[in-house]
Amino acid sequence: MSAYRKYLAALERVPSIEPRVLAITLGRHREEFRRRGWVTEDSYLTHVMVPFLDSEEEVEVDIDEDARLFRYRSPQRRSRIVERPLAEITRYVLQVDAWLNDLAVLIGIEPRQRPERRVLVPDHLWHLGNVRITGTHEFSPVFVGRMWERAPNPQVTTALRDPIWPRGGIVLRHQPSAAELPGDHAMRGLGDFLRVTDDGQDIFDAPAFDRVLCGFVTANGASEPEQFLRGNRLKLPHFPRSRELSPERAKIVKVMWGVDGKAPPEISWADVNGLANTGYQSFDDAFGGVAAREDVIEKTRRARYRVRRNP
Repeated sequence: MSAYRKYLAALERVPSIEPRVLAITLGRHREEFRRRGWVTEDSYLTHVMVPFLDSEEEVEVDIDEDARLFRYRSPQRRSRIVERPLAEITRYVLQVDAWLNDLAVLIGIEPRQRPERRVLVPDHLWHLGNVRITGTHEFSPVFVGRMWERAPNPQVTTALRDPIWPRGGIVLRHQPSAAELPGDHAMRGLGDFLRVTDDGQDIFDAPAFDRVLCGFVTANGASEPEQFLRGNRLKLPHFPRSRELSPERAKIVKVMWGVDGKAPPEISWADVNGLANTGYQSFDDAFGGVAAREDVIEKTRRARYRVRRNP
């Protein structure tokens, strides 16, 4: 597994990135993180819990930095001095900015496209920068997210809907989820684009990343087709640009798309969900409300709906 993905996995294990963390939180990769500058040693625990009979007892420790050891007197045998590696009680500071800087370089984000203000939602969402779409003069934003299920939804929505973003981008996480993203953004796992060579070098799969970013963007600034549905990418006549749909929403639209060259069929929710089997209760439920649904699917008559595309 790439060191970048290991670090993001470690970030998922801490309630907050601000407090100091112990070596056990960083796992066996802590030395690699320290070497890369993604964590720094800060201090040491002064007391530890050790086995005592059928329970545990807190004992004070003596630090020996020269020997990289700590020692304590055994509560079961007071004459016995126990020695342990100092790394076990070392407290570390997470240097998230250093990791984000290295990740931006690995992805290929140009220095002038990196933001002055990186934190969008403290502890949960960062703007890594804007990456150029291959063969065009367009840029898409790249974000990093963590602990998404605990992120404050109003703040996340405000950040991702900000009109400053030139077009839909990608939110990178340790593991993607089925969360719906505002602002035409897509969520992907960081591991989808990373591989490690036999000699341990991290390689970023720029072509795969570009395929997700570009949708139907063409070289030399040519316009997208007026409408299309390819995979989870949707473009309707009134959209200024194509959008990346969630898998569940894409299944709904695919069922309702019909045949190109003919008017889209009018169909009920019961018929659509019988084929798509999304788990939602209605169109409005699937799209997050009436307004969001009406942007893609219009109601034509009682209990009948159709996609807002041209014949």
